[in-house]
Amino acid sequence: MIIQILGKVRYQITLDPSAWIFDDRKEDLEKVLAKVADDEEIRFEDSKEWNRQIIEGSSKPPTLKTEKKFKNKDLLEGTFIICLEPFLEYTEPERGEDAMITFTHDEGATILPYSERGNIYAQFSREGKRLYDDGMVDILVIENGEIREKLIHATGIKFD
Repeated sequence: MIIQILGKVRYQITLDPSAWIFDDRKEDLEKVLAKVADDEEIRFEDSKEWNRQIIEGSSKPPTLKTEKKFKNKDLLEGTFIICLEPFLEYTEPERGEDAMITFTHDEGATILPYSERGNIYAQFSREGKRLYDDGMVDILVIENGEIREKLIHATGIKFD
């Protein structure tokens, strides 16, 4: 099933969650929730491993065969999300940063500001399987490594 982005936008686009498993922009949910701020300072303790590799030499990298096997296992067992920011930006909302997005889901409708688009994710798989038989997704609003809001079985996205 597909999800259309409708409403007051310059370009109405269609999302196909079944194709996202092949998209390089997908992320593992656990890794996103465990992210530490990238702007942390590198301390001396952090560089010990680098120094060891310079002095002793680093270990051999995994072979391509091992790497492919790991990636396949990850795809079959992972829980994946994708940030909706690029898709929402492609639509070019008429109101710009002031636009509001209405997500239709099982519990009704939820309105989120367009300005928060960088925190809006679609969860399309759990443990290697799609979430719903109809191909729909859950919408997650993630801030500071925590799920602030979860919209179950989202079926529509509309700009106001």
